[in-house]
Amino acid sequence: MISELLIKARSIRSFDMSRRINENDLLEFVENLRFIPSSCNFQALKYLLVTDEEECSFMRSKTRWAGFLENYNGPDEDRSPTAYMVICQDLDCCENETLYLKDVGIAAQTVNFMACEKGIGICMIGSFNAEAVSQYFKLSERIKPKLVLAMGYPAESPVLEDEKGSVKYYRDENNIHHVPKRLAKDILINK
Repeated sequence: MISELLIKARSIRSFDMSRRINENDLLEFVENLRFIPSSCNFQALKYLLVTDEEECSFMRSKTRWAGFLENYNGPDEDRSPTAYMVICQDLDCCENETLYLKDVGIAAQTVNFMACEKGIGICMIGSFNAEAVSQYFKLSERIKPKLVLAMGYPAESPVLEDEKGSVKYYRDENNIHHVPKRLAKDILINK
């Protein structure tokens, strides 16, 4: 049921590195991404898959994680993602770099759900060095990285809770990640 998937598919920031992601799963995700909605049906998104350990280490070094958490620079070395997907825009399909940002969100959430069904966790990362990623992977100047999805089998279980004065996520004394969510009545516009 979709409501259960919405609750289960949380941002993961600690991964079980003893279990590598099967590249065939990532290829299956891309196969399914062909069918998502696309602005003007231009299908301007392309996907860079990263599973090599050295490349994953590079990606980790070019991302910034969990801005609300003080003194947190991402997962510990032994709890890092074992794969990344970089969602990019192909400017040959359309020059407008903001028109497809909603498509990026649709693609990311779709991957989040597909991954969750396979027991894979992801963290969507908008704070990354796109220029360094482009150079490292020798991407064409016409391919623009827009969002990074860090992926792996979860080594944590974030807890959702009702918002009580702040939506800032936090880690408790046991390093459990808590995610406050606004109540439905607080996000509904009354007429």
